Amino acid sequence: MLDSTKQSPIRKQPRRLSPLSLKVNFAWTFLSNVLVAVCQLGLMALLLNQAGDEATGQYIIALAISAPIFMFAGLDLRTLQATDSNGEVRFIEYLGLRLICGCLALSLVPVIALALGYRGDTLAVITAVGLGRFFLLIGDTFNGLMQQSERMDRVAHSIVLKGILSSVVLGATFLATRSLIAAVFAEAMTRFLVLTFYDLPLGRRLASQHGSEEISLVSLRTVEAARLTKLTTRSLPLAFKVMLVSLDTHVTRYFVSGMGSLSAVGVFGPIASGAAAGSMVGKALNQSVSAKLGRLASVDEVQPFQSFVRKLQLFYLALGVAGVGFTMLVGGPLLALVRPDLLAYQTVLTLVVVSVALDLQNGIVDMSLVAARRIAPLAPACGLSVATSAICCWLLIPAYGLEGAAIAMITGRIMRMATLNLALAIEPQDCSTQDTSIASAEPSRKAA
Repeated sequence: MLDSTKQSPIRKQPRRLSPLSLKVNFAWTFLSNVLVAVCQLGLMALLLNQAGDEATGQYIIALAISAPIFMFAGLDLRTLQATDSNGEVRFIEYLGLRLICGCLALSLVPVIALALGYRGDTLAVITAVGLGRFFLLIGDTFNGLMQQSERMDRVAHSIVLKGILSSVVLGATFLATRSLIAAVFAEAMTRFLVLTFYDLPLGRRLASQHGSEEISLVSLRTVEAARLTKLTTRSLPLAFKVMLVSLDTHVTRYFVSGMGSLSAVGVFGPIASGAAAGSMVGKALNQSVSAKLGRLASVDEVQPFQSFVRKLQLFYLALGVAGVGFTMLVGGPLLALVRPDLLAYQTVLTLVVVSVALDLQNGIVDMSLVAARRIAPLAPACGLSVATSAICCWLLIPAYGLEGAAIAMITGRIMRMATLNLALAIEPQDCSTQDTSIASAEPSRKAA
């Protein structure tokens, strides 16, 4: 017989995760992005020294092919998540749409690689990189939930775990096996483990804290097709935008590959990627302020929203000028430190850093337009940038080589900057207008 005087043990509830301040969120995001950027730079340096230009070119072209596909598949849902101040869309709906689009993207990567003529080891590397991008895509949905909760420290932990561990595992596996295929597959499996043992448990905790349904296969079955369709329709302009941004980043790689097969890409890609590490500062700040931009855009007063955006633009201007000056002073020695023959590409590095400085400006205006739910101009602005870059690549690379490719990057970003700022200035009074089509898609939701 049980003793009725005994009390059943009380299950300890997990401590509630309260939002952090903007400064703390920025510090966490900045630090994590810097650490990941350093690891990626180290990985590129290792590949250049140990694998050679050809194998490095395989890895770069794999990133260049898979990135636009998965950027489109992601539909830029994380931006919508982070700025969804009214909780209009359930997390499980974001996750369900990401899973569907991610599987489609994963099957499309090798098909496109085959269509472009890649075979053998290069095709295998491209496919393995695509698998790693799939796990990043799903993990990004959980990062969006953390960002919406203004807990960028948890996003930072996820980014560091995936970024640093995957880079270390890729490099160590390559040194041990001398197989780029095995190394890239190991990188993908590392991202899967972080998704399973960090992102998913924390996502469940945050979803429970916000009163959302449990994240499980059962809850995925409650997602309504009509609401997914509405969410997809809203996200398509963003999807085209982020795909075009990715194409704008990689279009120069496509043209450079015509200069000297994958070897030329193996030189230009790491230089461009190394310079782009500077944009991590902008990415960190944009992610940190996205929730605040969403709140400012949801009220009737336009002035606080515009003032906040202008302050960020001035900060990025100062940061860009400092970055270009720093590169002109020490860029050459840094390149020579990686490999002595890279010293000849100091001008290329400086020009690429100028394009990164322009990207900082584009990033905050882009985020501001999304927060204001003025999404329509984003894809056309990116399309003009891609077209401008491609035309300049076609005209300049045959005559000026890699310097021509870097100049093409600059011209494309100038075009995008002009278009985005024009879009932001045209109808500032509409910054509080938000699309409610998803909320009205169905009169009721199914129970979780």
